[in-house]
Amino acid sequence: MNRRQFMIVGGTVIAASGLTTEPASASATEQTPTPATTSAQHTTPQGQWLAGETHAHDDHSADGSLPRQTSKQTLPGNLPLSDQIGEAERIGLDFLPLTDHRTYDQHWDPQWQSSKLLLIPGEEANGSPHAIVLGAIDTIVDGANPPGSPAFRHVQQSIWDAHAQDAAWSTAHPDDGEYTPATGPTDNASAQGMNTVEVWNVASNPDAQIDYTENRWNNGFRFGAVGASDCHFRELWGTASPGQPTTWVFASQRSVRGILDAIRAGRTSVSATPQGPFVTIEADVDGDGAFEAIGGDEVIVRDRKLPKKARLRVRIRSGAGTRVLIYASPGRSAGPLATFTPDTADQTYLIPFTLGAVHNWYRAEVRAPGALSGRDADPTLPDQLRAATSPVFISLRTPAEPTPEIALPPAETRNDHATPALGENGQFTGYADVAGQGNTAHVVAETHRDHKTSILYRRIEPHGHTTHTVELSAGSSTACSPRIAVSGDDVWVVWQDSQGREQPHQPEIFLRHSRNAGRTFEPATRLTNGRGRAIHPALSVLAGKYPVVAWADNSTGAFDVYAQVIGLDKTPVNLSAPGKTTDPGTPATDARSPKYPASLFPAITVAADRSIMVTWQDNRFDPDPLWTGHTPAPGQTPTGTDPDNWQILASTRATGSRNWTEPVQVSAATDAADRHPSVTTDHDGTFVVMWETKALKSSGANLSLRASRSADGGRTWSPSEPVGLNPDAMSQRPRLSQDPDNSVRAVWYDTRSADWRWKVFTSRLDRRSGWTPPVQLTTLGNGTFPSIGHGFVVFTSDRAATRTQRDGTQQIYLIPTPR
Repeated sequence: MNRRQFMIVGGTVIAASGLTTEPASASATEQTPTPATTSAQHTTPQGQWLAGETHAHDDHSADGSLPRQTSKQTLPGNLPLSDQIGEAERIGLDFLPLTDHRTYDQHWDPQWQSSKLLLIPGEEANGSPHAIVLGAIDTIVDGANPPGSPAFRHVQQSIWDAHAQDAAWSTAHPDDGEYTPATGPTDNASAQGMNTVEVWNVASNPDAQIDYTENRWNNGFRFGAVGASDCHFRELWGTASPGQPTTWVFASQRSVRGILDAIRAGRTSVSATPQGPFVTIEADVDGDGAFEAIGGDEVIVRDRKLPKKARLRVRIRSGAGTRVLIYASPGRSAGPLATFTPDTADQTYLIPFTLGAVHNWYRAEVRAPGALSGRDADPTLPDQLRAATSPVFISLRTPAEPTPEIALPPAETRNDHATPALGENGQFTGYADVAGQGNTAHVVAETHRDHKTSILYRRIEPHGHTTHTVELSAGSSTACSPRIAVSGDDVWVVWQDSQGREQPHQPEIFLRHSRNAGRTFEPATRLTNGRGRAIHPALSVLAGKYPVVAWADNSTGAFDVYAQVIGLDKTPVNLSAPGKTTDPGTPATDARSPKYPASLFPAITVAADRSIMVTWQDNRFDPDPLWTGHTPAPGQTPTGTDPDNWQILASTRATGSRNWTEPVQVSAATDAADRHPSVTTDHDGTFVVMWETKALKSSGANLSLRASRSADGGRTWSPSEPVGLNPDAMSQRPRLSQDPDNSVRAVWYDTRSADWRWKVFTSRLDRRSGWTPPVQLTTLGNGTFPSIGHGFVVFTSDRAATRTQRDGTQQIYLIPTPR
């Protein structure tokens, strides 16, 4: 076992629980609660409690199973993905992430599928301290702290990176990195913006974890509480299976996005198992009989004196014989506000309350004698933790702000003159792409609204004049990852979409076409067959009229890259299969024996001579593709890769041909993980590819950029060269395009700025001297996930957010490239 918004009471009131009203009862020796009643005319929020796990492993972690841990990672594994998923299905969970250590490779395993569970993308990120990231699109890379920086700088940057993807960031086992009972919070505790903290990780000490969370809440930090089985061992199934403890989320939609939104909002509760005991807390702050706030919510009141009828409502199910303790800030140090002993299977209590300070919180926990609540729990405690809620936070006039031991550096205030392109305050809009046509920018992005994801398009004309926003995904709740291409009045947009079906995940690729410069679009065309997961589409245009689409697809087992010239090719062509070997292995004797090398994140360009190139990342040259670490031959020392030895490959289709070349190595580095390539052509037809790279070290190594060129149609490549190198900074997600003068320009985001925030940088390929020194394009807030298209740059930014916590505003901004 090692391992929102806030509400204005009296104005717009949001949130409550969907729990039914129950008569209150209590032990005769304890405080007697008021009978629970509610008025029928009040509306409670719609949603449902879903049971899940937030932190569990399998053999994609180097130490993901008992044989691996006890042999210093030299023995075969015995915990394949399918078995861990099956165990979660068996005990009745609704959702599950597989959060392997500092890797996203588990998601490329053919076994990452379930028709019973909602599988949530997840990772246990960072080296020290650990963090759980749920909902990101790839691994969150943990870089090195620059010399002289506080220890938590890299942690803070990973939080911002996760939020730029609308992912949930959680502090894992805080008693191992952020807090010690002897000395209190460490420097890492000063990081701001976490969405949740593990208050019950059974692999350590839940009481120390609760001490830490109460300390942070008392210092103005606002986040929810989650549990974690941190399950590595099938040998402990039944007592430490996924979902033991269970994290419950109050989700408005039974969907991946609905669950992630609930976690980000802290609308959570923790129980020992899916069978309970299960406790919830709500608040009727204005005393009108409607419980408008649920655990995790923030309420802002105008007057410290609450109405006499203000009440907390606590419901406990499957808790007969336990003790229910209600705590108000500052928490356990002041003793419980109320204590109850349920004697039936389902009881509800109403507790009058008042405000004791400007910033207050109220929570419930359940305790009972018996088995230890965690491996390092205090065995002398008479009662062990059995359930806990997130707090209801109530503040006077203004929401709480964190008061960390070490403050963040002041945010940069220089104006970069970027203009808003897409997105609204309080919502996430990101992953934008842009195509320039003269003085007009065509922009697409993914937006998250009402617990759904959809694709938006907008045309932006000179002087910032914009057309109306068009939703291209036709009301689907699961559309994402858009790309755009333009030729004259023709506009094409491609994206992936499972059309609301997530059990199992089987997204497909869709394409829409406008013939009048984006004013109207024809119906979407489905390009894939629905037998696997079709993801990461890329798009370009051939001869001004044929869209060229590439994507990754695992219909045949391993993820391969496919390409199709729409209007010319009858079917897609598998570009990455030649030279790739897959092996189903013998999972009954070694969970890590299957080999399914993955080809992912394709990019496309079409040269002026109408030749086409597709490039992608590929781990076929790794000794154990998709497995962190390496199982050596008997008698040999473990020497594997962590992360995988990803390399950049490319395939070319010559002018006028229907055939593609076999994959050619572009990066060919054996000592680095090369990922997320981009490709374009120079004025003379030279192909240019850029990617991010890092040493084969799971954490503490920075990402940097490298580029290579081919002047012979992609057959051979120049030695790669660094671009914008700063050894003390993280540089990632490069994108390439031609400027209006046909020169090649790159954009990316990195961490070299003095205010720590991610900024967008650019460099141009000079025809005589090579890549120019990097130039910072953005200044305000975090600028991430840039895209570039013929003179325009779009990027995601949180600059309109008004708080460092609980404000999920991410919007798309547009800026011209330097002239």
